[in-house]
Amino acid sequence: MAPLDAVVVGAGAAGLMAAQELGRAGLAVRVVEARGRVGGRAWTDHQPFGLPIDRGCAWLHGADRNPWTDSARRHGFAVIERSPDWQQWIGRERVTPELRRRLDADWDRATEAIAAAARAGRDVPASTVLPGDLEFRPLFDAVMSWSMGVDTSDLSTVDFTASEDVEVNWAVREGLGSVVAAVARGLDVVLDCPVTAIDWSGAAVRVATTRGTLDCRAVVVTVPTTLLARGEPRFVPALPAAYGEAFAGLPLGIANKVFLELEPGALPYQGMVNFVASADTARTVSCTVRPAGHDLLMCYFGGRHARDLEHRGALADAAREALGDLFGADWTRRIRRVTATAWAGDPWARGAYSAARPGYAHCRRVLARPVAERVFFAGDACTVDTFGEIRGAWASGVDAARRVTALLAPASASEAR
Repeated sequence: MAPLDAVVVGAGAAGLMAAQELGRAGLAVRVVEARGRVGGRAWTDHQPFGLPIDRGCAWLHGADRNPWTDSARRHGFAVIERSPDWQQWIGRERVTPELRRRLDADWDRATEAIAAAARAGRDVPASTVLPGDLEFRPLFDAVMSWSMGVDTSDLSTVDFTASEDVEVNWAVREGLGSVVAAVARGLDVVLDCPVTAIDWSGAAVRVATTRGTLDCRAVVVTVPTTLLARGEPRFVPALPAAYGEAFAGLPLGIANKVFLELEPGALPYQGMVNFVASADTARTVSCTVRPAGHDLLMCYFGGRHARDLEHRGALADAAREALGDLFGADWTRRIRRVTATAWAGDPWARGAYSAARPGYAHCRRVLARPVAERVFFAGDACTVDTFGEIRGAWASGVDAARRVTALLAPASASEAR
């Protein structure tokens, strides 16, 4: 077997992009993936309903400049060029222009307070700097739990302020996970192959897996920080302390979805509609009718609420209860089939997307730096402004691959001569 220039650990969005970029540079690269499928937290599942549902990431955020948009089109997928109109309804109340004005004013005051703290160098919980007289504080907290995966008490002011706020968000009819999986075509990917240890003590890197050991010149690690913080995989020798701090300081927040299939004609509203079950509590749910155009209803839970419901196995029941309160018990009897995600308990993720703990926003830049020019990290946790998105995974995967190429390509070219 020809020697490998690089091994990529993880066949999620970042890992696949890194491998693709390395291959284009003429380097010999292999991807090893613990799961029995590619995509990682980008996962389009057809099994429950015979329709594509995105159990993980679903939106092309910043779609007009998101490289995944062009990738989707190149692979023949249908991009739905329509951004969602969030919060069209709150409870049973249609959001009027006047209510929208009040909601937006509240949002602007809250986010400006967070930004002011960040500008002052205060990396503290967002909950501690919010104005005390926000009209819609529970709703603001709920939105943060959905968009960031954590409650405002666990949200870093600096991390949130650094994140890019985008208005153009498009879906893919066949599922965004399908777009990510398409990148794997033609790549050397080994599935069902967990990595147990990475030995970077010698001139070469030794990547130990449950199916044998691979030697390479460099390794790109795209394992979620939640696993890295648990010592999965183990590094030999141990990494510098700053990396351990970064793994612990950049955990994954939680976002879970419940998809519901109803009897024909039972879906509420017309077209793609978003509504929030209640504005009176942060432990509420955001619902989208016909996500990506399919005749389904999707309920979205975030933060501690999502984690607690998952732990109790109560996500589907919570969705039914919220919908029953809005549309009546008779309506819920028209629900046919239900499926829920469980990202907190997923053994190869332990969460949904990265969220810096207060005081640890600086750790993203730590992970962007290689160790001894042999160990490179990639994934949404390694980006400062597009974390929590596959845009960030793309950028960090390509960046890591280009750094590896800059180191190895001259040597490979020399050996070829």
